[in-house]
Amino acid sequence: MGFLDKAKAAANELAAKADTALASSGLGGPGGASGGDADKYLHDLGVLTYLELSGRPVPPGERDRVLGELRSLDDRGAIRSWALHTAPPPAPGAAGFPPPP
Repeated sequence: MGFLDKAKAAANELAAKADTALASSGLGGPGGASGGDADKYLHDLGVLTYLELSGRPVPPGERDRVLGELRSLDDRGAIRSWALHTAPPPAPGAAGFPPPP
């Protein structure tokens, strides 16, 4: 086994140990349960909100259940980002700066 093969095997072993440690700590990691759970609950909250706003029935208690789980995940630091994924890009030249006076 060459040097690069040994280095790759060591890196893979280290990555597996890190994933296991993150998953057992409740923080999740790539493929960890917590991050995926947060994504699922955020999706469900969006669905429930859309149903409510469009006048469709929502199962009783579902909004409270989903919000409770999201609060728990947030308290544990399991939600990695609150960034909007579908927000439009800034106008050309805006770069996030306020407009001139």
